[in-house]
Amino acid sequence: MKTSLIFLVFALFIACTACKKSAKNSVSTSETTQDIAFDIQILTQNLTFPWELLWGPDNLIWMTERGGKISRVNPDNGTINMVFTIPDVKSIGEGGLLGMVLHPSFTLNPHVFVAYNYDKAGTYTEKIVRYTYNGRSLVNPLIILDNIPASSIHNGCRLLISSDLKLFISTGDASNQASAQNINSLSGKILRLNLDGSIPSDNPINSNPVWSFGHRNPQGLVFVKESLFSSEHGSNIDDEINLILKNRNFGWPTVNGFCNESGEQSFCTTNNVAVPLKSWTPNARCIRNGLL
Repeated sequence: MKTSLIFLVFALFIACTACKKSAKNSVSTSETTQDIAFDIQILTQNLTFPWELLWGPDNLIWMTERGGKISRVNPDNGTINMVFTIPDVKSIGEGGLLGMVLHPSFTLNPHVFVAYNYDKAGTYTEKIVRYTYNGRSLVNPLIILDNIPASSIHNGCRLLISSDLKLFISTGDASNQASAQNINSLSGKILRLNLDGSIPSDNPINSNPVWSFGHRNPQGLVFVKESLFSSEHGSNIDDEINLILKNRNFGWPTVNGFCNESGEQSFCTTNNVAVPLKSWTPNARCIRNGLL
């Protein structure tokens, strides 16, 4: 079943890719599409904005819903086992309960890390909280990082733990584009922390969680052979796949995609901008069909 789920996700990715065309580095104005057949089976339904899906060490699918629910889904029959509802989650627009990651040694350290938006004295704010799973529910919340700016759009926020037990957090610009270039802001960044919330001594800037900056709205993080990759939403053009490099500037809001437009090239040279591995613009057909 696990293999089937992975295949389904891969097939969906291929289908979406076939619906896309290159944005700036296109060598042809013609557009081709490809129809790919794959099977879809409904495992469970009537969910409300599911956001994170993880394969747990218990062979169940751990899931967040943006309104605050954390549950486990049995992949054999679709049965949902409610784990916990976070009481102070506030869902506005694209905000709410977002990313989640489990400790790599979950049996010994049953820690669940979540990212969510809440109302902090009237200010919409994002925080990272670590819970402990006691076999039934989540207990003992510990704030790992707070005061991340939030918005109804562009919140990030994917969580990922590396093999050396560092917590990576993607954050969006939270409707403040200029903040992505401000290294003293937590917006528009990839952040890196120890699992207790302290800042690693080998981070680029002393006592600063920023690992890379100049991001618009990165919502995907994955390690491949110890290299960190991110998928990032563009505006009307230039969705990106980036290789995340320590202390590098990824250009937003001055740069969309590659450094190939007037005004971008000089900024890229001056600011050592890292260009994406891939940049593309979704076409109207995919958007109409709800694939993006």
